[in-house]
This record gives sequence, structure tokens and C-alpha cells, in this order.
Amino acid sequence: MKVTADMVEAEIFKVLGVDKEIKTLQGRLRTINGYLHQAERKIQGNNEIDIWVRKLKDIMYDADDIIDLCMIEGGKVLRAQASSGSSTVSIPSSYLFSCFRCLRYRHEVANQIIALNGRLEALKNDSFIKNNLDQAVKEPVENAHREFGRETSHLQIEGDIIGSQIENATDKLINLILENNPKKTRVFGVVGTGGIGKSTLASKIFEDERIKENFPNRKWLYVSKNYIETDLLKKLIRFEEGNETKGETFEGKSKAELEDKLVTILTKNTFIVLDDVWNATVWIDILRKPIVKSASSCTILVTSRKEKVVAQMKPSYIHPVEKMDEESGWNLLKHLVFEGGEEEDEISSLAEIGIKLVKKCDGLPLAIKAIGGVLYQQNKAKWEEVLESDAWKMDQIEEELRPLYLSYEDLPSTLKQCFLYCSLYHQKDMYYKEIVQFWVAEGLIMDEQEKSRNDLPTEKQKTMEDIGEEIYRELIWRNLLEADANFDVSKDYFSMHDHFRSLGAHLMREEGILYRHGREFKTDDNIKIRRLSISNMGPKLVLPSQILKQGCLRTLILMDSPKTKTIEDSVLQELSCLRVLDLTSTSIEKIPDCIGDLLHLRYLDLDGTNIREIPKTIGKLVNLQTLNISKCQYLERLPESITMLHNLRCLDMSDTPLLTYVPKGIGKLGNFYNLKGFLVGQNDSTSEEGCDLEELKNLSKLRGISILRLERAERGASALADKPFLKQLMLGWMQPEEDDTDEEDESEANVGGGDETVDSESASGGNDDEDARNEKGDGSDDGFKQENENEDAQEAGNETEDRTEEDEEEEEEKGWSEEQISNAERICNEMSQPSSSIVDLQFDEYPGRQFPSWIVSSSLAESFPNLAYLNLRGLPCCTELPPLGTLPQLKYLSIEQASALITIGSQFLGSRSSAFPKLELIQFEDMPKWEEWTFDGVEELTGHGTPVSVKLFPSLRDCVLIDCPKLRALPAVLYRATNFNELYLRQTYELREIIDLPIAYKLEVTNGSGLKKISNISSVRYLEVNNCPNLECVENLSKLQHLVLICSKEMEQLPLWLSALIEQHNNTSSTHRSFRKFEMQCSLQLLKTCLEGNENWDIIKQIPIVKVTTYSGKEYVRYTKDPYMYDPHVCISRSIRLRLIVLVNKAVSAQGVISIVLFAFAFFYIWFISSEVFTCVCRLPCWIRPSLGLRNPMDWFDNQLHADVSEIYRNRRATDGRLPLQDHAETAHEKSPEQ
Repeated sequence: MKVTADMVEAEIFKVLGVDKEIKTLQGRLRTINGYLHQAERKIQGNNEIDIWVRKLKDIMYDADDIIDLCMIEGGKVLRAQASSGSSTVSIPSSYLFSCFRCLRYRHEVANQIIALNGRLEALKNDSFIKNNLDQAVKEPVENAHREFGRETSHLQIEGDIIGSQIENATDKLINLILENNPKKTRVFGVVGTGGIGKSTLASKIFEDERIKENFPNRKWLYVSKNYIETDLLKKLIRFEEGNETKGETFEGKSKAELEDKLVTILTKNTFIVLDDVWNATVWIDILRKPIVKSASSCTILVTSRKEKVVAQMKPSYIHPVEKMDEESGWNLLKHLVFEGGEEEDEISSLAEIGIKLVKKCDGLPLAIKAIGGVLYQQNKAKWEEVLESDAWKMDQIEEELRPLYLSYEDLPSTLKQCFLYCSLYHQKDMYYKEIVQFWVAEGLIMDEQEKSRNDLPTEKQKTMEDIGEEIYRELIWRNLLEADANFDVSKDYFSMHDHFRSLGAHLMREEGILYRHGREFKTDDNIKIRRLSISNMGPKLVLPSQILKQGCLRTLILMDSPKTKTIEDSVLQELSCLRVLDLTSTSIEKIPDCIGDLLHLRYLDLDGTNIREIPKTIGKLVNLQTLNISKCQYLERLPESITMLHNLRCLDMSDTPLLTYVPKGIGKLGNFYNLKGFLVGQNDSTSEEGCDLEELKNLSKLRGISILRLERAERGASALADKPFLKQLMLGWMQPEEDDTDEEDESEANVGGGDETVDSESASGGNDDEDARNEKGDGSDDGFKQENENEDAQEAGNETEDRTEEDEEEEEEKGWSEEQISNAERICNEMSQPSSSIVDLQFDEYPGRQFPSWIVSSSLAESFPNLAYLNLRGLPCCTELPPLGTLPQLKYLSIEQASALITIGSQFLGSRSSAFPKLELIQFEDMPKWEEWTFDGVEELTGHGTPVSVKLFPSLRDCVLIDCPKLRALPAVLYRATNFNELYLRQTYELREIIDLPIAYKLEVTNGSGLKKISNISSVRYLEVNNCPNLECVENLSKLQHLVLICSKEMEQLPLWLSALIEQHNNTSSTHRSFRKFEMQCSLQLLKTCLEGNENWDIIKQIPIVKVTTYSGKEYVRYTKDPYMYDPHVCISRSIRLRLIVLVNKAVSAQGVISIVLFAFAFFYIWFISSEVFTCVCRLPCWIRPSLGLRNPMDWFDNQLHADVSEIYRNRRATDGRLPLQDHAETAHEKSPEQ
């Protein structure tokens, strides 16, 4: 409604000669607008009003289509007029005829608008409507123009988790989860009705420090009703490997192949939440087999509305979530509604109404939160109005949805439409920037700049995307959407609760449908479907015939349709009103040429498709605002006609490897606010392909841009100047020798080689021990790293130490030439200093020795006062870093592949009294020459000559150092980082000691061959030491709770520092004794020394909780001191084979009864070691075993057979060098590793 009314003043209608008709339409729209708002409030349960609103919306959609066509055709006339040089409003008839072909078109448009006016007048004069809604014209619509865009700080997840009920439930479940139990895999259930807080409880458990300490790996999988088996397995694999599977997409992989992959990578204690499970088969038939077969000890927490579903999974415990009692519900409502500064009397006066509202919400936290969004900062009259609202009695809406409808009803009209649009998505997590683009494309948001018709927005004016972001935050603030804190601090992802989605689907049922493939499509013939979200399982896109027949679809979203490869012309030809077309992650290979006929299309998303070209007819889509072609692996070029898309606002070409240039003329598209993957063209002046940096000069509305292949640029052309709203900037280079040919080869290898990688891994899955040893860890969150990684890292460290200066010089010669280095520095300076509005800045493969003058300036803080994220990746020649410590808002700093950097000193801090005041995370990675990190002399003199200490890293929480092989020491002044939480070190071979650091939680050291001492880190609670063979001293860790030790395969004894550390903790008073848990990964030989009664048992038994495993995870020992529990599980496959060889050989060589007895003994032996008898004997306390003359149940067999084994070895080695039956035994073991 608002969009159409605000467009009628455009000059284009005067050109077409329909301005009078448009003004009449505008007046009637304004008059009837009040009726619509009131009708929307009374529509539920009133069929006549429902029909009236439906007719009005049909008129509005028809008007939108007509005005759209007027804008297109009138735009041609205006452009023709501009090209003719005319400055008058009137246009020569030749231009009119050339654009309209004939005057009849103009008359047709006028007649259609007149017809719309007549239909509107008839609706306005409807007697029933006038009698029921006439009051709406006389009274203002409450909240119709309510401001939105408030701060959302009170919406942190912690704010949703209050009350003793959830605290008690959390503690109870965590205690059950952490209790000692011999089962390798356990399932726990959380059940209850929708909206009662199952996911909230699971989230609280998931984020609890006790769970984090005991489970190095934690995964959250949202399942829902319509899960796809392979998608769940892929998601779990991606979670485990810590990124997008390091280039592996696993597309086309079978369920069995994905299961094999999951088995090989699950090697650590894992906690998995399966959220919103509707069918037990997700565990029984999909996840159980690979998880049980893996080396991981795994705990599964399932949330479901159906207790029967969880019961089928054979859980250890099922927790039914109870509804909130009155006290807890009122506390939650108060927390949401009041800011904390209210008087007690004011709150008490509302208590009675508040408790009644809690009762009406039936104790459901989701409903209470929704009501809280309505009542925030409202007076008592509003509380009473909500309490007495008719919405509580609406029979058309399910009872549990009624309080949610109240929160929807309170929304301004624009927010209602945006909220309903979100219900088209069935997945849990949605990207808010994408949904904002949908709102813009559908015309749900009006551009303030367009209304004022200024060339550039002023500071007070906002783009449609800015307004969309405010709407998104308002919906979050009102608890209608929920920001997902599991992604990042910016909360770019959000979710919609199933109840809100059900409410949205109910309210939008006459306009939009979420349709699943295979279901029967049922809807009233009188209802026109405008929005469709569909999953298509076949290779060809098939839409319901009723949709195609109506021909009024405005949004088409393909969800979960990876097999869809083709769209036929006949389908697109019936979708002429389409505004949004989302084909993300389908296998579409070709876009029909007739896509150019979709003149209303504003949003086209081809992300991750298999298209090889974009049709030239795309240039006819003059209304197109967003084009996403990222991750199109086969797309090689863009058509020249793309430069005709004058309304294009967002173009994303990132991660499209075969694309080599952008067509010239892209700079004429002056409405860009986001341009990702802009490729600088060839610097050959005769080349007609590609464009240079000159094209960017006039893109003054940009909010974000990434510029690639800057090594091709000849001039900077002030490309970054005059961009006052720029917030995100990425500058990228590529080494010439990695150019076209190599790039194509690499792309082909990536595309074609992915299957071989997965297949080879799957094929080797038969030998579980070997696979597990070869598996590599994924990063800072890994609890255990594998033996083979330790070996490789140690070899890499030795190679680093042994490299000669000649090798390094030869490597440098293969890099950038002096001309290329100086050219990069010159280009960056010529591009001009970016706007001070920059928030996110990235350099990728920058070859310069010096950074641009605008980033090394002493006034850096004034130049970039808003910079929060800085990523310097690939600095092959840079020897000195800019004074980044002066940046006042910097939160995240990452420096990677700075291969020439040797020293980081005080110049890094700058000259301010506080260095890195807001920095929360700093990361250095792949720094092969970096030797020294010191801030010596960072004291300033005041005006009176008094030394003052510089405040260093006051907000620093996490520090990550990876592949810094020559770094000798950490800066001592890091002790000033008062909020230091985690330190992660990996491949820091020369680092000798880690001392005197205020680390509050976690310290992880991996592959530190030179590390000798860890000392005086009194606050650290979690310590992981992985392959640090020369570590001699670990002391003064007074608050240490959890120690993880991962040994190299050469280690045969526990390190001496372990017993000293335990003794140090034992000497403290019991009330201050914190060390409770020890985990170790080691060889089988070292594990056996930790068995009860063996040489290291005296050390092990002093620790309250112990778990020792081999690298494969199949052999382990678990022990707890109080209550006593001892659970050894030692895989004896090699011993079994050896002893069976002995028995079989003796049976073969024996005769008669002796042979039969030996064979019987062999069978008894197999039964004994494969039964629970052996496990029970192993678990006997050591004080019982001496009476049997044994330290270990296996010793009896060892004593009996040792002499025979030795004799066989000697005899067989003397002949053919092999043991009898060895080949057969090994083959049998490989085929059946479980036996």
C-alpha cells in the first residue's frame, strides 16, 4: 500500500500522460488505507471482511504490476530524452513512438489505472464495510507508525534463561551426563510441548562450562520434521573438521560413504544436541551406527515434543520440561518489560495483571516472551488492553498461538509483512542480510532517498537495506525472531520458532505457501498464491499447475533441491510477475533465455549452482537489484548486457574461480551498495576485456566492496575516494605465476578431484587403527590430536630448523619482482584513503614492503575511528606492521602468511597511552621468519617527566599463534591483559617457556618441540599439552582443573612434571584443591603402564577423574576416585593373533586327544576374551589379584605361552622370516576389526 502511494509523484507518469489518473488513485489509496488497518485487526473469524481484504490486496498487487511497467517504459522515454540533449519536460513524438511503438500503449495504461480506481471506489462504498470499519477513518491507528530500531542489548540469550526451574533442571541433567558410566555412547532426552523451553534448556546445558571442560567437541544439529539424511551427516562432518571440510563438498556422496568419513574423524569426547527431533530414525538409522563405530565417547542430548520418539532411542534418562509456575513466569515477564529503573510501587501495581497474563500464556516461556515484547515500556492501560483483548478468544487460531498473535497484532503494518515473509523458510538458521534483500525486492520497504529524489543520501537518510536492518532488529527486540548467538558477535543469523512459523503460515495462507515435494497441493481456486517456497526432488523443476495457471507468483524459493538441474522455458513464461527467484544450491546448469522477460524481477540468486553462462537477455531485467553468482564453479564470463542493469544494488561474484574479468561499463551502474569480487581487467591497453579501477570512481553509494587481481592495475585512479558510506573493504592480489593457466588447472583439480579424496578416505576405512592415527585435528577446539599429525609436525619443525639461507633466498626469488612490489605500493596510495566509516578491512596477498600511507599514518585513529575487524592475509614482503594499537574500536585482528616479518616491536602499538583498547581476539598464523615479539620501552613520559605505563590489551580475550616456528618468546607485558581468557599455540618450535600470563581459562600447546617450562599461570583452568616432548616443568597452576596430555609415540613413561604437578596440588588444602580431571592420549604400551597395579598406577590413582586412550580410541582406561570406578578396555587383537598362532600350531603338530584338547582350549580362549568375563576380571580391585598371582588377567596366558611364542619366533625367522598363519590372521583382523 505504502509503496504504491509513494511512487505516484514520479515524473515518469507525467511523461506517460497518466498523472491525473495516478493522483486519483493516490487519493483513494490514502482514504482506504485506514479501512485496511482496521480490517486486518478484525479479519480473523469474519468471512466478509476476509473477502474484502483479499479483493483489496488483489487490486494493490495489480496496481503494483501496472506501475512497474509504467516505470520501465517511461524510463526508456526519459533516457531517450536525455540522450537527445533535450532539457524540457515534453518529449518529441519520435521518441514517444520509438519507446511505446504506438500511442495505444499509453491509452491502455490509462484505461487500466481508471479500472483500478473504479474497483477501489466500489470497495470503499461497500455498505457492510462502511458500517463495520468506518470508525477507522476517524481514529488514528495505534502503532501504525511506531518507531523501531531500538537497542537490543537486553535480548542476550542469558536474559531468556532465568528462574530456579531451569537452573535446577540444568544442574540435574549435567550431573547425570557427567556421572561415571561404562557406556561409550549415551542418549538423554528433553521433552515437552512446543514453546515450553526445550531448546532453551538444551542451549544452557550446551554452553555450560562443565560440559565444555568434559567434551572437547560440541555439536548442535537442528533436525526438524523434514530432514535429509545425507545433509545431517555432512553437517556433522563439517562441524567436526571445523570449517567447510577444507575444500570437500561431499556432493553426490552416498550415505555409506559419509558414514565412513564420520567414523574416521570422530576421535574425541563429543557432546551432540539433536534439536527438534520428530522421528527416532534420525538416531537409530542414521547417526547411531557411525557414532558407535567411531573412536569417540559420545553423549547425545535430544529435544522432542514426543516422549515416545525419545523412548525409542533407548535413552539413559528423559527429562520432561515443566511449564513455568506463576512466580517464574512473572519474573521472566518483569525481566523482559522493565529496564531496572522503575519504582517498586510501579511494578507492584502491575503484578496482578502480569500474573493473569502469565496464566493466559499457560506457563509457556515463548508466549510470555511474545507478550513481553508488546508490553515493553507501556502504561497500565496498555496492560489492561492486552489482558482483555479479543485475541485470547479467537477460535480460528490454536490456543497456544493466541498470545503470539497478540504480539503480531501490535506490529506496525510494514513489520507485519516482513514478519510473515520469514515464515516462508523452514530451516532453523537464516541469514538476515538475505531476508532484508527479499523484503526490498518485494517492495515491502520504501527507499527514503527515492522519496526525496536526491542524488546522494544525507546522513539522516537511510537506504532500504538500512531500514530493513532496523526492521530486523525490531523483530528481534519483540521476540518474534531470535538472534543466533552460536555464529558470531554480530548475530547475522537468526531463527524463527516453529510456533511463530505456524502462526505466520496461518496468517499468510491466502498469499504464501511452504510446499514440500510429494505432498498434494490443495488451496481454494479463489486464492491467488503470491509467494511459494518449494522443495523439488526431481531433476526438473515442477510447479503445481494451479500456480502456473494463476500466473501471479511474486516469490519463488527453491529449498532443499540439490537434484534440480533444469528449468523449462514454459515454467518461467508463466511467472511474468516474479520479483524474487532463489535457486541457491541447486544443480541448475542453464538459465533459459526467456528469463529476460521477467521484467519485474528484482532478486536473482544463483549461488552454488552449476551454470556455465548467464544469458545475454539478463540485460532486459531493468528492475533487477540483487544478482548473486557466488560459488558458481563453472561460470567463466559475464555477458556485456549486465552493464544495462541500472537498478542493480548488489552483485556478488565471490568464490567463482573461472571468472577472469568483469565487463567494461560496470561503473555506470551508480546504485551499487555492495559489490563483491570485482576483478581488475588486464593491464594491456589494447585489451577489450575487463575494466580498470576507473570504473569504481563514481560508485559513491557503496557500503561494501572487494577488489581482486590488483596486480593487473596500472593506476589507482582514486578508486576509494568519495565513498562516504563504505563499511567493508577487501583488497586482493595474486602472484603472476599463479595466473590463468595454473588457476584453471587448480580449479579443474578442485572440481574433479574432490570425489577421489573422499573415496580414498572411505576405501581406507577398513583399518580403523591406521585411519585414526592419520586423522588430523582441526584447530583450537580439538581435545585430541592424532599421532601422525605429531610426527608430521615434528618433521616440519626439523625441516624449518635445518633450512639454509640459500634455500630462503631461492624461495624469495620465486616471489614478487621489485617492479611488482613498488607497483602494489603505488596503486594502494593512488586509490586514496578510504572513508572513516570503514568497519571491516582486509588485505589479501599484498606484495608491498610498506603499507599504504593511509594505514601507517600517525593519525590512524582519526582516519579509521570505526574500524573493528582487520585481516592482513598474505604479506610476502612486508617487514614492519603499522601502528595498529592506536585503532580505538579494533576488536578482531588476524595476521597470516607474513613470510618476511622478523620482529614485532613497540611500533606495532603506536604512541597512545592505551594500545588496542577494544581488541578481543588477536591471531598470528603462518609466520615462518618471525623471531621476536617484544614491547620493550613502551613507557611514555608525561609533561612532568614521570614515566607512565601504557595500557596494553585491556579487553583481550583470545590469542592464537599457529605455525610460528622461530618465535622465541611471548611478550612479558601480556600480563597487563586483564581479561585474557584463552591462549592457543601450535607449531611454535622455538618457544622455550610460557610464564606469568593472566590466562583465565584455557591454554593449549600443540607441537612445541622446544617448550621446556609452563609456570606461574595461576588462573588457568584447562591445560592441553600436545606433543611437547622436551617439556620439563609445569608448576604453579593453582586453579588448574582439567589437564589433557597427548603424547608422541616414542613416549614410554609419564612425564616427570606430571607427578610433581599432582604433588603440588595435593599439598594445597582440600578446600582449595582444584585439579580434578586428567585425560591422556598415548601408545598402547604407555597405556598399559597406567593399568591398576602397574608402574604408573600410583600416579594415576591420585587424580579424581582419569581417562587414558590410545590414538585410535579403541583402547582406554577410565577411573574415578570417589565414587570408585575402574573401567579398562584394552584391545588385545595383536596378542590374540599371537596366542592363537601358538595354539593352532601346537594343535596341528599334536596328535589324537592332545590335538583335540588344544583346539578346545583355543576356542575357550576366544570365548573368554570376547565375553564380559574378561572385562569383569579386569575390573577387579588390584588387592584381589595378588591372591591369584596375577597383576593382569592376561598375565596367566602370557606366562603359559611365552616360551612357546619365543621358540616359534626363533624357528620361523630362521627359515622364511614370517610367522605361521600371520597373513591369514592379519586379513581376518582387517575384515572384522571389532572381533
